[in-house]
Amino acid sequence: MDFELRVIEAITNNFADDQIVGSGGYGVVYRATHEGEEIAVKKLRQLPGLGDKQFDSEFRNLRNIRHQNVVRLIGYCYESRHKYMDHNGDLVFAQIMERVLCFEYMHGGSLDEHIQDKSCGLEWPTCYKIIKGTSEGLNHLHNSQGKHIYHLDLKPGNILLDESMTPKIGDLGLSRLVASTKTRQTEMRDGTLGFVPPEYIKDGFISKKFDVFSLGVIIIKMLAGNKNYVRCSEIPPEQFIQLVRAILSPSVKTGRKSCRKRQDIPHTK
Repeated sequence: MDFELRVIEAITNNFADDQIVGSGGYGVVYRATHEGEEIAVKKLRQLPGLGDKQFDSEFRNLRNIRHQNVVRLIGYCYESRHKYMDHNGDLVFAQIMERVLCFEYMHGGSLDEHIQDKSCGLEWPTCYKIIKGTSEGLNHLHNSQGKHIYHLDLKPGNILLDESMTPKIGDLGLSRLVASTKTRQTEMRDGTLGFVPPEYIKDGFISKKFDVFSLGVIIIKMLAGNKNYVRCSEIPPEQFIQLVRAILSPSVKTGRKSCRKRQDIPHTK
């Protein structure tokens, strides 16, 4: 749906502060209601280098995604306007490009609101549901769109939850299309520290493994909490893989949503 800027301004009360529900590197998110449906309105910042072609490609990229574990794009607004602005002490008449994306509103908030210092505040069946749904959404982005969509900033704050705690991957503003399955090198540096794989930090390489690494960090934080995540990282890789398989295997084999309780997970020291 193509929104006019005046409509966006009306439903956000001219982008009022009391309607802000979040913000990130790409923009500010407002809660609004349009035709009886609550939506999230993301107003993109005036970012250098975000050209018309890049935005158009990003919008088309998002518009074509249809999956139960990816936040649904409802519409967009892309308008140019002129306004007086202060520039080095002088008042200048400048052209401003307003870019806005509108998504379905997720009433359950984000996953990071539930991860505590020592564990996740959710019961294991819910945690498993979130892990499984996020994995399926990520697989859809990587493999089902003709060209691969890499999120590049997957973290608990970008995993949104609906009323039934179904997870949906959000904030695809940093996603990039990659034309082939081959690893490529890039000069850009995106992502959130702690969720970025070492090969990217060192050499800037991007592949499917980038998002998979981020997902692994999320799963560990859900099981161990923020503080205990550091302890988990000290376990030898082989031992850690065995522990994860032992925790997940009952549900994977039987299809049940329950398995070993978090308190039964071996402590790491």
